[in-house]
Amino acid sequence: MPDDDPAGEEDVTLRLGRHAIQMLQAARDAGEPTLIAQAEAMAMAVGFVLASRIQDGMPETD
Repeated sequence: MPDDDPAGEEDVTLRLGRHAIQMLQAARDAGEPTLIAQAEAMAMAVGFVLASRIQDGMPETD
């Protein structure tokens, strides 16, 4: 993905977040505790990555 394509990056970010949510929902629907735990861990990791990409609207800390 080219660095000068912020629209493409936004699309990837949205798809990544949606995928994490769908995986978690599918695991919960399956009712398998191991799958749920793994999907929750993956969703938290994705959330951390997405949060680290936030640049605008966040207060600066010094």
